[in-house]
Amino acid sequence: MKSMAAAALALLALLTLPAGMGARAETEGTDGMNPKTEIAELVNNWGFWRDQERWPELSSVFHPGGTISISWYDGPHEGFVDASKMIAANGTALLKHQFGVPSIRVEGTRAVSEVNVVIMVRSSAPFGTVDTTSHARFIDMLEKRDGAWKIQKRVAVYEKDRIDPVDMPALPPAVFEGLDEFPAELRFLAASMKKAGIELSKTVVLDKSPEAKVLYEEADAWLADA
Repeated sequence: MKSMAAAALALLALLTLPAGMGARAETEGTDGMNPKTEIAELVNNWGFWRDQERWPELSSVFHPGGTISISWYDGPHEGFVDASKMIAANGTALLKHQFGVPSIRVEGTRAVSEVNVVIMVRSSAPFGTVDTTSHARFIDMLEKRDGAWKIQKRVAVYEKDRIDPVDMPALPPAVFEGLDEFPAELRFLAASMKKAGIELSKTVVLDKSPEAKVLYEEADAWLADA
C-alpha cells in the first residue's frame, strides 16, 4: 500500500509541474526554449541578418568551420560572409531572402532543418533594371554545442527561377540568348551571375537530382549519429 501511495504522489507531482518541466534535458534549447523554436529563429535570423548586412550577427549563426554551398559559393561560412561584404560594398544589387516555415527534425544534440526560400535580386543591366527570383530550399545540419544550436552545414537545392523587368514594358531578346548552357532550375540566375563575372558553383545542387538524393541521405546519417 505504501508503494502504491508513493507512486500516486509521484504521478501527482509530475502532473502539476509547469509545462515542459518533465521533458528530457536534450529536448530543451537555450534558456529552456523548445529546440525547434530556437532552430527556426536561427534559420530566419540568417536571412534577416544577411539582407540587413549585419555581419557580426550573421557570423554567429554557424559553428566555427561550418560550411555553406549555394549557387556562387561553396566553402567555410566565414569566407561566405567576407565575400558577401564585398558584394554589398559594390552596391550593384539589392538582395532579399524570404523564408517559409522550416521542417525540423531533432535527435539529441543534432538536428536537420529544411526550409523553402525565395531569393530575390534587383540588379541593373545595360538595358534597364531587372528582378531575378529564385526558388530553392535550404537543407541545414545543426548541432547543439555549449548550450546553443548553430548550423554546421547548409546546402541550397535549386528548383526554378525567373526574371522580370522593373523599369521597362518587356525584356529585350538578348536576355534569353545563351540560356541553354545553364540548368533549367536556375538559368536566369546563372546567366545574370555570368554577366557579373561570377561563375556558377560546380557543386550546385538541383532539385530531384542524384546530388539532392545524396544530400538527404547525408542529413539522415547526421541525425542517426547523434
